[in-house]
Amino acid sequence: MRLRAIEAAVRVAEDFGLRLHEPVLLRSTNNIVAWLRPAPIVAKVRPESHAGFRRELWVASELSARGGPVVPPAYEVPAIVHSHDGFEITFWRYCPQPSDSDIPGARIAAAMQRLHAAYAAISSELRADLPSYMTELEFVSNVLCDAERLSELRDVDRHLLRDTFDRLRIRLQTLSPDETHMVIHGSPHPYNVLTVDGEPRFIDFETTCIGPWEWDLAHTAPDTEPHYAGVANAQLLRLCRDMVSVKTAAWCWADVNRGDLRYHAEVHLARVKEIFAEYR
Repeated sequence: MRLRAIEAAVRVAEDFGLRLHEPVLLRSTNNIVAWLRPAPIVAKVRPESHAGFRRELWVASELSARGGPVVPPAYEVPAIVHSHDGFEITFWRYCPQPSDSDIPGARIAAAMQRLHAAYAAISSELRADLPSYMTELEFVSNVLCDAERLSELRDVDRHLLRDTFDRLRIRLQTLSPDETHMVIHGSPHPYNVLTVDGEPRFIDFETTCIGPWEWDLAHTAPDTEPHYAGVANAQLLRLCRDMVSVKTAAWCWADVNRGDLRYHAEVHLARVKEIFAEYR
């Protein structure tokens, strides 16, 4: 399917006058992402219709227009969701990455503040159509109840993940009421941050949602928080970091044989075991 998906993206790009050769697969997760070499364009492809694709294009365009630190859609192709051969395709600016892409926490914090400020500028147009960050956690809950989907995870570990998840969710709902939430990225982990001209830029806005800004901060390294200008609720941030480990463990074990996900699955499972002992 990956080859068909990339071929569909190439055909659409060629319809707009681009001449391409040897596209390069960059990522194959829920979406297939490929650099359409030599054009400075990345194609993002999925095999079925998804409302998040359309919202992502609008969000990224609006954030970019307001100076947000984002990777924008490619200007060479219309910024719409294209369809070809059963696939939906969007096109984005290609940003080659340095071999050492470790970004200091202070720069991540500054970029995240700018991102949140840009989100605030468009929040009135977005809020009615956005899910809560808890919506993703409902999907995580379903995964943790599905022994077949987590077939390579021991039942005892799946139950531990589930128990920890339930405890954390109750505490999050108590400590972070909906009326305090804002528009956030939803999943700004390191794979969703690129370096452009030495500065961080965010990608993948399908996860844009309503939630506490501590949820975004919880996806970053601990050295980011001291540099973020807002005063974090330390207890809430801790809960969010713990829940990020639970959800990451769940998603990685559900697809454990792809790429380096087994490593991440094991790392986060070990962290959740520590968390479970602390919350008992």
